[in-house]
Amino acid sequence: MARQPKVVLVTGASSGIGRATADLLAREGHRVFGTSRDGKGSPGAPYAMVPLELASDESVRACVDTVLAEAGRIDVLFNNAGFGVAGAAEETTLEQAQAQMEVFLFGIHRMVRAVLPGMRAQRSGQIINMSSSAATMAVPFGALYSAGKYAMAGYTESLRREVLAFGI
Repeated sequence: MARQPKVVLVTGASSGIGRATADLLAREGHRVFGTSRDGKGSPGAPYAMVPLELASDESVRACVDTVLAEAGRIDVLFNNAGFGVAGAAEETTLEQAQAQMEVFLFGIHRMVRAVLPGMRAQRSGQIINMSSSAATMAVPFGALYSAGKYAMAGYTESLRREVLAFGI
């Protein structure tokens, strides 16, 4: 039985795992929208790129509105965007901590809030939050990264239990 193509939104698709995932899904026939801060990706990529700044409610809304206007729905959200703050905990700044949480927790929360009403209305969807082994085993000199991934894991588990009855 052939799998139905999905509309997939991949954050952080300009490089690394996000780009590889977006490339693979597009080659498999899915309609993929990738994001980066400037909306640019690899030349010749088989998917559209949309600008997204996870720290901005307006940017998140504009990104999701663009995908909905072009594709009519979002079936899969892959929250992949991220970065790591490395260094001794006592030497990292509050600003670095806030920036880490902005991406790993608040950015994911913004994206979920933006796509969930549509998924709930269609009674289907998938939200994937890219985690790390640092979410279960903290790494030295990675306190902020580990804390962000721990927060993401807790958020994801709670969200899973909330939306399961909606087919998400």
